[in-house]
Formats: sequence, structure tokens, C-alpha cells
Amino acid sequence: MTDQNRRRLLDALDAADLEVSEVGEDRFMLMLSGEWKRTIPVLLDLDDRTLKLTSLFSGVPDEGHEQVYRLLLQRNQRSGPVHFALDDEGEVILTGTLPLAALDERAVDELLGRVLELSDETFNAVLRLGFAGYLEAEQRWRAKAGLPPNPAGDPSARPSP
Repeated sequence: MTDQNRRRLLDALDAADLEVSEVGEDRFMLMLSGEWKRTIPVLLDLDDRTLKLTSLFSGVPDEGHEQVYRLLLQRNQRSGPVHFALDDEGEVILTGTLPLAALDERAVDELLGRVLELSDETFNAVLRLGFAGYLEAEQRWRAKAGLPPNPAGDPSARPSP
């Protein structure tokens, strides 16, 4: 059964035209590209009953922890099979599971699409709440260097539809 599930997963990832690296037995790594969060690493783990997904969203917030975690918990209310969590070091991750009985091209596409959607719609808000000091320093540096402002530091900036 494991070989069959492995083949279904790899076929689904191939159909999505994603470059995948095997990083262990039944463990696969890939990168998604978002509009606001440019690189989204995704680790997929096949076990006996489920496909497990883990994606690093951000490091440990420098500040505004309560506001960041509040936002993430609010997003969890509507996130479907993908949820925000903290790893053992306190970094913000996205996690999800898919029963192997449902493993097909459409289900994998929906799972990865949800990771991409949550990452892009939440990333700038988390940066502004949890890394405001860093953003302010970067904006000052950009102004001094004659560069345009980083849109992540602009609360009115929105991803294009």
C-alpha cells in the first residue's frame, strides 16, 4: 500500500509541475512561490494512514507576540485542513493532514493551494505585528539608499487578485 500511496503523491506533485526532493524515507520537500511570501518550503510525510504537511511560515516573532498569535488563532477558525502552529523552537509553521484514502491530484492541489493562500494573505500582517522594529530599520535603510519602500511595511499594501 505504501508504494501505491507514494506513487499517487508523486504523480499529483508531478501534475502540479512542482520540483520535489526526497529527503528521507517517504519524506518529500518542495517549494511554493507566493506573491507576498516569495518562498514557501513544504515538507510532506507519508505515514501509514495520512499525508502530513509542515511548512515554515516565519521565525519566532521579535515583538507583538500576543497580537501575532491572536491573528493566527483567528485564521485557524477558517483554515480548513491547514492550521497555524508553533514548532518546538517557537517558530510559526503551517500544518495539515490528508487521509491517504483521499490522496489524489485534486486533494494535493487543494492542500498546497491552502498553504499558499494562507501564507500570502497572512504574511505581511505577521511581519508588521511581529517584526515591526526590523521593518522600520529596513525602511530607513532603503530610504537612505534611495530604494523604494518595502511593501511589506505598508499596511495598505494588498496582494493583487
